[in-house]
Amino acid sequence: MTTLPFHDRTQAGEELGKALLKYTAEPDTLILALVRGGVVIGRAVADVLDLPLYPYIVRKLGHPGHREFGLGAIAEGGATYLNEAAMIWNDLHWQDMEPVIEEETAEMERRRAAYMVEARPPLAGKTILLTDDGAATGSTLFAAIDDLRKAKVKKIIVALPVAAPDTAEELRKRADEVVILATPSPFNAVGQWYLEFPQVEDAEVLQTLR
Repeated sequence: MTTLPFHDRTQAGEELGKALLKYTAEPDTLILALVRGGVVIGRAVADVLDLPLYPYIVRKLGHPGHREFGLGAIAEGGATYLNEAAMIWNDLHWQDMEPVIEEETAEMERRRAAYMVEARPPLAGKTILLTDDGAATGSTLFAAIDDLRKAKVKKIIVALPVAAPDTAEELRKRADEVVILATPSPFNAVGQWYLEFPQVEDAEVLQTLR
């Protein structure tokens, strides 16, 4: 039984690792952690399961006029997810999002160059544990899943400490397996379910990956 809130990302990751023990030292299996907060979760899971950890770069796509308002995400392999209902509600079209996509693609390339401290093996045929510190709308995970399908991975297991109930339901439709410790309602925001939820900076990501 998971008790909320989690103390911090490390504690949440340790609990998540215990829920994934059947994958301990599993061959051809690796953890991909969404940068940045997911890397701290991924490190704790990797330590429990004795599996390799690599960063996965995904960027949220915000409204062209209000960038904090998320409409979708783009993943490092180029897969792009846009919330169609939100696009219609805001009277936006694909071409309206092109400048945002271009800007976030450039930031994604910068982060990929910064974070790839160790060469990642080819993903085709691998079992992937895809993790983050939580999911509210799920857009970054939806883009990552589409990306990994294109990469022809064998299996995608989405592993999260916490997620919104409707997002969890959608993830179950898209991934091969989903392990989520808690799906509280009402959900509001990921950080609400942690006592300590500081911004994760580049230096911490690099230290964690090393």
